[in-house]
Amino acid sequence: MNRNPLRLVQPREESTNEDWIIDVDNISKSFSIYLEDHARIFEFFGNRKHHSTHWALRDLSFQIPQNQSFGIIGPNGSGKSTLLKLIAGISLPTQGEIRIKGDISPLLDLGLGFHLSFTGRENIRMSCSLLGMNKQQVEEAIPKIIAFAEIGDFIDFPVRTYSAGMNLRLGFAIAAHTYSPILLVDEVLTVGDQYFQRKCIKKIEEFLEEGRTIVLVSHDLHSVRSLCNQVLWLENGEKQMLGPAREVVQSYMDGKRRNARVAGPFLGATQRPKVIPPKAITTTEHDPSFQAKLLELIQGFNPKEHFSPLETTPFDVTDGDQAIIQGSGEIRFINVHILDGQALPRTRFSTGEDMVVAVTFRTTEPVERPIFGVALFRSDNTYIHGPNTRFDQVLDQDYHGVYTFFIRWKSLPLLAGEYRISIAVFDKNHLKPHIWHNQLYDVEITASIDDHGLVLLNHDWGMITHYEEE
Repeated sequence: MNRNPLRLVQPREESTNEDWIIDVDNISKSFSIYLEDHARIFEFFGNRKHHSTHWALRDLSFQIPQNQSFGIIGPNGSGKSTLLKLIAGISLPTQGEIRIKGDISPLLDLGLGFHLSFTGRENIRMSCSLLGMNKQQVEEAIPKIIAFAEIGDFIDFPVRTYSAGMNLRLGFAIAAHTYSPILLVDEVLTVGDQYFQRKCIKKIEEFLEEGRTIVLVSHDLHSVRSLCNQVLWLENGEKQMLGPAREVVQSYMDGKRRNARVAGPFLGATQRPKVIPPKAITTTEHDPSFQAKLLELIQGFNPKEHFSPLETTPFDVTDGDQAIIQGSGEIRFINVHILDGQALPRTRFSTGEDMVVAVTFRTTEPVERPIFGVALFRSDNTYIHGPNTRFDQVLDQDYHGVYTFFIRWKSLPLLAGEYRISIAVFDKNHLKPHIWHNQLYDVEITASIDDHGLVLLNHDWGMITHYEEE
């Protein structure tokens, strides 16, 4: 638990919120960077500065109310984990002040501090004592921690025999069974397998029901949006936005999509390419008129003239699982077209119209039986439909060259709203994306009827009269 005597518990005079439990007052944090080890010694004994200064956080002020869940999001290097360590008291701010009411249980580096020669049970006792629990509380918590960690007989084996996943399980179980009113959580939603991740999320939900305050740092934006009341968006160590979770997460994702669109090299060549005629067309689409119009629109490209060797390297725009554009680099998209049933470019459709997504791509090396997929989402991230060529058992072959794949939704049943399209090409086992544009393309659907829900299903109404009163 954290009992930092430097932290005051009186609110600052200008505060308008008396219900805060964490008060961050104009803090900044800098780090001195030394390029060589001996530079520290030279600086200590000399008069010259031998380091550069990196500001991880600048001029942050906000308050976290009691009994709420507060999220912190942002790209890698934005200062999220640094801020959490300042709140935990692990590090002190260079400028400003942090005031905290109550003790803190930090779930930061899970398993850090375990004695490798001690058994899991012995490490539980040691860790709980270090977290400020008395003997009775420790003994009451031990069976709960063991049951939650689910590592079986290994609980009485030395920790050095544990796998990384077992270490993380035990670390979360210990930290999750403390009595602190404030819980700091740093990326622990990625602990272990999917089953244990759901278990961790359920435990966090229990904390909230108990009236505890949680500060959550995570790249899992879905969990942040569903678990948190308020969210702070950090960018380059500065506050970009603070507000309701859904609004901030949506603004963050919109900003990343805009940045991804600016990063044009991922979408194709910037020079006007040499046109090469299509060599062949393979399709389950049986409308000759549509095929002809599509072939008129799509231009072939000479890959040797318009792509650099750098394009064979893996890439990732933004960070972690929330990357907007990512992939291992064997396939590159040249052009992406959103079309109507007449092969005309459009981004606004009416319910019942056809919509086509056509993607021209090239391979940087032979690719064995890739899986092509296109998915539709509402703007609130609701998943609508995501067909791929593996499920539909089409276009199953090896590729090396320049191609255009397309999918045509006929009589689109979507109701009015804003939608996003993801386009991806995965390896033959559907494990690794060669390229993935995650919800990068926006379309709008309008409807001429008043209805609710996601889709318009074909339906008929009827009435059978059995008896009528005169």
